[in-house]
Amino acid sequence: MNYHWQIKKILTVLFCTILFSCLETPSETKTEKKYFNDLGEIPFDEEFDDINFKLCHEDITFPFNYGGIGLVYEGEKKQLVKTFTDNYQSSEIKGQNGFITIRFIINCEGKTGRFRVTEMDFNLKPKKFDKTISGKILDITKNLSGWKPHEQNGRTFDYQQYLTFKLNDGELTDILP
Repeated sequence: MNYHWQIKKILTVLFCTILFSCLETPSETKTEKKYFNDLGEIPFDEEFDDINFKLCHEDITFPFNYGGIGLVYEGEKKQLVKTFTDNYQSSEIKGQNGFITIRFIINCEGKTGRFRVTEMDFNLKPKKFDKTISGKILDITKNLSGWKPHEQNGRTFDYQQYLTFKLNDGELTDILP
């Protein structure tokens, strides 16, 4: 019986040692990183974002593919493609090949903001496009006015959207999704 008591005592000490070694003491310093509610969240950045664009629910922003949101645009993709076809005059610029992806948020009123641009070549490596190309695509995207808010259970919510533009020598050849 004495033997079992000693084993219990040793195991308890070991357990407590392991448990307390995992806890931080108040004197320890730790750099905290704020994590947002979803992968790819687009936090406000005063350097890039319009201060007048407001989210309806700062704590809940649905990702673009949540519950099949997909592309919720008046006239759907056909109208979106038409808008770019009508407004993007491409001049052939050799070597301007790859993808430009623009991510943004559509709030519960159907207004857009917090635009982020990623540019890459066809091997998905970072690439900088000529500013006349990326700037024009971003301007057209910012001026799209047919976005619909995401509705769920009788409420409207903010959600993220992205558009990816495929370019060959500066010519717009496809828009995804």
